[in-house]
This record gives sequence, C-alpha cells and structure tokens, in this order.
Amino acid sequence: YQQRILTPLNLKNTSYVHPRTTISGSYAHGYLRQDDTTLPLVDSTEQTVSWAQSAGAVISNAADLNRFFSALVTGKLVPAAQLQQMMAMVPVNADGTQSYGLGLRARKLSCGVTVYGHTGTVQGFYTYAFTTADGKRSMTSMANTSNNGTVNTILGGTLEAAFCGTTTAKATTLKTTEGETYTEDIAPQIVRHNR
Repeated sequence: YQQRILTPLNLKNTSYVHPRTTISGSYAHGYLRQDDTTLPLVDSTEQTVSWAQSAGAVISNAADLNRFFSALVTGKLVPAAQLQQMMAMVPVNADGTQSYGLGLRARKLSCGVTVYGHTGTVQGFYTYAFTTADGKRSMTSMANTSNNGTVNTILGGTLEAAFCGTTTAKATTLKTTEGETYTEDIAPQIVRHNR
C-alpha cells in the first residue's frame, strides 16, 4: 500500500490500521444506531474492522479519498488494460443507474453525468467517494452513523448535490450513550482538480 499507492499519491492522511483499534491524529467519531431506535447511540469509533478484512482496514480523510479516486480513473494507479476491466460495469438495479465493476462502482446521475468510486460502511460510518471519468471533479461525503437507512439515502443524494447542483444535504441532532448530543451533518466535500 505504502509503495504503490500512499507515497506516490501523497496520501498523508491515509493508513492501514488492522488489527489495531486506535486511530492517530484527528478523526471523526462514529456512532452506531441500535436496532431499537429509542436507545441512545453507541460510540463505535475505536473498533477492530477485522470482520471486513481489507475492505475496512484503511482509514482516510475526504481529501485523500478524492485524490485516490481521481488518480485511479485517470490511469495513474493501474495499467490501462486493468483499468478498462475495472470499468466494465454490470448494472445492479432495475433502471441501470447503478452498476459495479471490479472494485469500482458507477452511478448515472439525473443530469447525465456518470461518476465512479465506491461506498463504504463500518459500524458508525457511511462514506461515499466518487469522481468524474476525467478525474477533474471529485466528491467525498461521510456520515458518522450507520444502521440508518434515511441517512444512507440522504448521503447517496450528496452525489446529485455535488455533481448536478441539486440540494439534499441535511443536519440532524442525536444523543450518544453518554447523553451528549452531536449533529449528523451530511454535506459533500467537493474538490475540483486542475489538470
């Protein structure tokens, strides 16, 4: 990871953490919503993600995710033949707006733009990270909760907000198990790359 991805792309806020549970530097706390939604949220920040293996063992920030997906789709990480195979998508929903390739998702948005990237979920966190095919516009949005379909749907709507200009971001105030309150702020971080 370090030699082939992190160092060449200058991903300074990305690390492989498995099997540790501690996180260094500044980071967002994740809160798990219990099945019984009347119960308080549980802080799930420091957890082992061994159940997800490599899919959950890397921690990154929005800027690094944007840089990673931009570099990936523009051929800076894998040879052209491999990238072509990754981007050979198979529809995964009835209307064909969502598709999946080899480790890469595609979403056709309402304004005609198709974006490429991936989503991620571990207890307490949802993430959407996508970029345009030319890698010039990238967006990462994160919600520090999980097990919440409404939040996941709104988070998916950040793609429309970022790439098509529609407004879907919302904020909600919730309580933790310690009685503290926090705000789920679902808004995309949009990055335009100069090429």
